[in-house]
Amino acid sequence: MEYLKVRTTEGEEIVFEREPVASGGEKVVFFSKDHKHVVGFFFGKLDDPHERRTRVRKIVGDYNPTTSGAQADYWVKHFCWPTAIVDGAKHLPAEFVRRHNLCNPILGVVCPAYRSNFFFRDRTNNVREKKGRWFTGLKARKLLPDDEKGDFLRYVQCCSIMATAVRRLHFAGLAHSDLSHNNVLIDPKHGDACVIDIDSLVVPGLAPPSVLGTPGYIAPEVVTGKALPSIETDLHALAVLIYETLLLRHPLQGPKIHSKSPEEDELLAMGQNALYIEHPTDKSNHPKEAPEIPVARLGSHLEGLFQKTFVDGLHNPRMRATASEWEKALTKTLDLIHPSPDGKQWFIVTRGMSKQCPHTSRPWPAAIPIVDLFREKGGGAYSDEQHSITVWNNRYLYKWHMFSNVSPQQSDREPQAYFSYYQDKWWMVNQSGHDMIIVDEQEYLRDGHAVEINEGLKVLMSPEDSGRLAIFDFL
Repeated sequence: MEYLKVRTTEGEEIVFEREPVASGGEKVVFFSKDHKHVVGFFFGKLDDPHERRTRVRKIVGDYNPTTSGAQADYWVKHFCWPTAIVDGAKHLPAEFVRRHNLCNPILGVVCPAYRSNFFFRDRTNNVREKKGRWFTGLKARKLLPDDEKGDFLRYVQCCSIMATAVRRLHFAGLAHSDLSHNNVLIDPKHGDACVIDIDSLVVPGLAPPSVLGTPGYIAPEVVTGKALPSIETDLHALAVLIYETLLLRHPLQGPKIHSKSPEEDELLAMGQNALYIEHPTDKSNHPKEAPEIPVARLGSHLEGLFQKTFVDGLHNPRMRATASEWEKALTKTLDLIHPSPDGKQWFIVTRGMSKQCPHTSRPWPAAIPIVDLFREKGGGAYSDEQHSITVWNNRYLYKWHMFSNVSPQQSDREPQAYFSYYQDKWWMVNQSGHDMIIVDEQEYLRDGHAVEINEGLKVLMSPEDSGRLAIFDFL
């Protein structure tokens, strides 16, 4: 193996392999010698070299969430964020520069290599990156080993991380501009995700978009030439990603024909005439055969946001669901997921559903308790958060369930309580290290003690500020 060397603008020497590992629309990428990093060199002619250098410096420096702050360790895992810049590198062999058509003067970025769980071996024993299309494309899925396909719970977890990462970008005023299954890695085996290709972010007031996006994920207003990539167009792409990941189909690709020309038909279907395939009133683009899993099966939190984005906001970008709304809805949906009786599948619990597993049609072995969460609003009063938790044997509660001001990203993973089905009764066991309060009986639920779950049971999970009130019911 031959190696070359470059220095970053901080003076660090990077030794990298001479042969590329990948090439995209703007960069050719090489592994470092230790395979802990990659170096991506921009190729071709940059439209505005000064702007691109300024953009990259801002992204590596001012806007980088992975280097400081309380949640830096979390963002390191879920962004492949550039860590250093290569600017110049005149000593690279001329033949190497010509072969890869590197921009002049040379510009590159150093990024961490993808974590090992974002690679797999397909059925032909080739090592592949876990880009989303492997898991949502019907043909590609056939090449996946069975143990890589994951289950529904893990796909929802992947989507939750996607939404959280995009929310963090948008919070800083940044737009990714090319969100797609090419630029988000997912690991359904472990419920993990990572947003990549960060170096082309749209930086407010500084860097316009350098790409329009990936077909299928480009917002209608960009397809029609009425707008450029922005936070609003990211929101369309994010919703497409989530819909595809959970339902294994595209939200706009239905049977409706818009033109005899395949090219024009595609442009109209994704642009001017785009129509949601599960539109509640206009059924002209509905699939000829009803999907096995309709969007309603995902529960009201997600169904509502898909309608908000693909009905209200499809041609009105300001109406689209935000990344923060998706993050919250996916968190609430995760709390409504329940294992099937055979333990092999997961389904979302909704009030009024039949008392059997939607996958196997097997009846539930026992009535399912559901916990409604209420937030303190002052003066001893509580408001319904429209947030419920379905109960199963050995399910845990965490701090983000117990406190209304704690998010999953801010909290440790130390269980605070768990549920148990014992001697044909449901129990809640406190293991938070502090007392809870059984409200109607005005008794403490001591740490390590259990209370039987009956309809109407009310438990104040913490008397501290922002402690939630849990009210139990049965489906």
